Amino acid sequence: MTQDETYRRVQAQFGRTAAAYVSSPGHASGAELAQMVALAEALQGGEMREKTVLDVATGGGHTALAFARAGARVTATDLTPEMLRAAQTFLADEGERNMRFVVAAAESLPFKDEAFDLVTCRIAAHHFADPERFVREAARVLRADGLLLLVDNVSPENVELAAVMNDVERRRDPSHVLAYSVRQWVVWLADAGLDLCYLSRWWVDKPYREWVARARTPDDEGEALARDVLALPAAHKTYFRVKEGAGGLEALSHEAALLIAKK
Repeated sequence: MTQDETYRRVQAQFGRTAAAYVSSPGHASGAELAQMVALAEALQGGEMREKTVLDVATGGGHTALAFARAGARVTATDLTPEMLRAAQTFLADEGERNMRFVVAAAESLPFKDEAFDLVTCRIAAHHFADPERFVREAARVLRADGLLLLVDNVSPENVELAAVMNDVERRRDPSHVLAYSVRQWVVWLADAGLDLCYLSRWWVDKPYREWVARARTPDDEGEALARDVLALPAAHKTYFRVKEGAGGLEALSHEAALLIAKK
């Protein structure tokens, strides 16, 4: 798939589901939000007040809100205009009106070199056409000693399990490109001149009905996907923590990670 085709799929998907991602509990909350702010303060030796933050692929705007409430001056970008407008409305309703909003692709950030103290990106990079280029762009716009804080779904190192994870994600949401392993992210960070200084991993539970509803997966495709997940080999179902009930597939899980790297 070309970059333009990826962009069109992402814009089509999130243009019609923007409101669902503003209200999504998994995006609106999560211990990693407060953790990102606290770790950024600790690693930069001070409060967020007056720090400049670029939140890439802001989605519903929840990461932008966390840093704005900590006192940072935040610029939020997103590839999808409808998503950015939804985030802007949400943030204004939350009392955060002194922010910039810019429509932009993660791989081509329209900002000068060394313009920001921090770049954040949370639960979005698996939709990027070229995540390696995004990392290079993040490094370019960071000042010396600046931080990139990245949260995303991560795939297992096992090739077969990774293929299953990405197939399930893509069938649920056609704008999904790939979830990458932690090892791959570390390589990209190092190649861009960023030093990994923090890594944490955790499991994310996905209540199935809510998960497919948020992406507006057609009912017949969602039912077919549920059947196929339940038909996976036992070892695969164990890894993905598949939960089955009387009504069929109830939930599954995948890993996510927080990586922080310094320029």
